[in-house]
Amino acid sequence: MIKNSKIPFFIVNPISGGGLGKKLWSKISSKISGELQKKVGNFDFEETARVGHARTLARKAAHAGYSMVVAFGGDGTIHEVVNGLYEAPPSSRPPLGILSAGTGGDFIKTLGLPPTLSQQMDILAGNSTQWIDLGHIEFINFESKKESRVFVNIADAGLGGEVVRILHRSRQTFGRRLAYLASTIKAYSSWRPAKLHITTDRDTKNNFHSSKKWPEKPLCVIIANGQYFGGGMPISPTSSLDDGYFDLIVVRSMNPIFVPLALSLLYTKQFLRLPHVYSDRVKSVTLEGEGRTSLDIDGESIGSLPATFKILPRTLEVKI
Repeated sequence: MIKNSKIPFFIVNPISGGGLGKKLWSKISSKISGELQKKVGNFDFEETARVGHARTLARKAAHAGYSMVVAFGGDGTIHEVVNGLYEAPPSSRPPLGILSAGTGGDFIKTLGLPPTLSQQMDILAGNSTQWIDLGHIEFINFESKKESRVFVNIADAGLGGEVVRILHRSRQTFGRRLAYLASTIKAYSSWRPAKLHITTDRDTKNNFHSSKKWPEKPLCVIIANGQYFGGGMPISPTSSLDDGYFDLIVVRSMNPIFVPLALSLLYTKQFLRLPHVYSDRVKSVTLEGEGRTSLDIDGESIGSLPATFKILPRTLEVKI
């Protein structure tokens, strides 16, 4: 139950990490011997019960005056908590804390958080924070209605959106990275790129403009605030969370014989060197397509195009 308090509030996803989250939370949160209370003091928490619940809890916790709202889970949990915090007035928006218990962990890699829960609890107990950018998106949801959200990491349209859709429908029997690769191969084997229209607007005050000629039928379009997606793929290794820009990456269709090379270059942070890859730094992007083009943000399948993205500079305070 949400209370009015100046202590931290933890939003716990019990099914994160394939159910490991609940076991880890029980281990660290015991009021008698738990490491969490020893490091951060008294706290409140609530477990999520359904999709979207973390968003509701985060918004209520912000209004209740908690000193910090902590997402205990994976990238999907972080995504929901961030949206809940964003819905609260800026003056009552507490810092975001993260305890990573998911299978992907893409956002924490860009944020530079250490890998263990004990080290992450030390960060929660400290005073260091960073103000980061958020991405704002307006899109068409699965009910064919307009919807808006924010995201902290990466948005992806085209093949990437189809990969996430397949991944969420599959039963993962192995690690996130292998599951993502398997879903990528499956999606690529049947994917037919649709014609897309890409419009960018960089910074009219400084007379910046985009003169890029984008492929008409790209394989995928990536709008990156963070650096990693797909369980550790460094798709945009130079992205910064606080520079006020997206890194826009457009990948043109390629012969299947180039796919192994592309994947190897992706994992070695050399992907942008491929002649099939176009990139730019932008403040807003509009994507319009023919037919249905899948869309995902922060690893969550959310709907389809058309979609408009804009950067929200230094909107969220995060414990680091």
